[in-house]
Amino acid sequence: MTAHKSSSKRLTRREMLKLSGALGAGSLLAACAPATTPAPTAVPPTSAPANTAVPAPTEIPTAAPPQGEVTIMHQRNELSEDQEAQFETDNPGITINFINADETRFFAMYAAGTPPDLLRTQAAGIPQFLARKILYDLTPYFEVSTALKPDDLAPANNFYKANSPLDIGAGKYYGMVKDWSPDETIFIYKPLFDAAGAAIPDDTKPLTYDEVSQLAAKAAKFEGDRIAIWGYGHVPEVDRLWINHLAEVGEDLYADSYTRINLKASDNAKKVIQYYFDLAKNNLVANPVNPSPSWNGEDFTKGTLAMVQWGYWFSAMAESDVTKGQVMMLPAPTWAGQRRDPTITATGMIMSAASQVPDAAWKVFEWYNGLAPAVDRAKSGWGVPGLKSMYNLMPTESDFQKQANKVLMGEMPYSEATFQYNPFIGRNTVADSWAKNLDQALRGTLDFDGLVGALESDINAAIKDGIDRMG
Repeated sequence: MTAHKSSSKRLTRREMLKLSGALGAGSLLAACAPATTPAPTAVPPTSAPANTAVPAPTEIPTAAPPQGEVTIMHQRNELSEDQEAQFETDNPGITINFINADETRFFAMYAAGTPPDLLRTQAAGIPQFLARKILYDLTPYFEVSTALKPDDLAPANNFYKANSPLDIGAGKYYGMVKDWSPDETIFIYKPLFDAAGAAIPDDTKPLTYDEVSQLAAKAAKFEGDRIAIWGYGHVPEVDRLWINHLAEVGEDLYADSYTRINLKASDNAKKVIQYYFDLAKNNLVANPVNPSPSWNGEDFTKGTLAMVQWGYWFSAMAESDVTKGQVMMLPAPTWAGQRRDPTITATGMIMSAASQVPDAAWKVFEWYNGLAPAVDRAKSGWGVPGLKSMYNLMPTESDFQKQANKVLMGEMPYSEATFQYNPFIGRNTVADSWAKNLDQALRGTLDFDGLVGALESDINAAIKDGIDRMG
């Protein structure tokens, strides 16, 4: 989807304030006032498909010096105490109350009427948040920001733009990515290819997914029932990969305005599921019957995994004491010959619609995503910056960083697609059902058709439950 371009003239903060003052409590303020936001419950979305309109625009930023305590729910490894202290020094009147990121706790706090002002989240959660009227419309802030200019936003930020929960990718701004990656890129540990007698792939030509599974089979090593070397590792949120594969053949994972998942009636969907089932059945990937002792990123850095499919951000940790000098990043594979490598995570930040200190919260939002912390992240290599003007800050010092950056630049033209995630279920609903039913299939209590049927039944029940809760 292409970015939406507003046809209205952008007002400066001063012009907006003058107009607001002239109209008093008149039509402009009435139009921009937030709709009453009932405290959501900690259950799936609260509006039905026929009523998925985005909440009314939130208030225009005021001219008063921002003040107050801003509660931010984030990760300490991505927002240090030193950075927090520096912000408070530079912005007297604003204090930061830090809470470790926990979406379950976020919903509980929202239900209690005391949500954090800012939340670290992912793209897959945005449609549900919109349906539940949880997101603050940040459009007026973006339109006057000097640090977060709309024209400078990377295409991945389109995941945080919407006209409605079922129309993601253009429209109003509800947040932005802190950084992002073309997420289907693959990292290989070359010694395991050499040991298996497999040729090192060309980093200018994408593999097919069939070739990935063949290489995984060559590289995997078994010692009796023990898996000594894993062949391949991918993200646990398999439905995000499925959506991308199906997009190559012009299909969607969902049907009828996202009110049901379409698996049994789709030969293409069944082929995709068969591929991931076979990887698990052949123990080429960690699975419920033979799980990894940690996670596949750590397996890779220990030298016990030949290929791992994570985005560019993984380049910052791919070289360990074990793997240093022996790692290569590859382009995203193709499912049906069409190159696509969008972000499927797009981790970023949103503001709660119920925030009582939106100006102060925006100040923190703007600082974190467009000023010193954003510059530090860009230089670290932990993802592609959310602002195009910071692309040149990504590291290219070591040979591996140069190679990864070269592949990254080649992937950029294929990374601009925006997915429509389902607003009626949680972002992990499909992944959780997959893990549960895959376990049964691998143990022989479900055949493949039974696996597909159980997935469809579980997920459609979850969608219906979400819609029913919306009334």
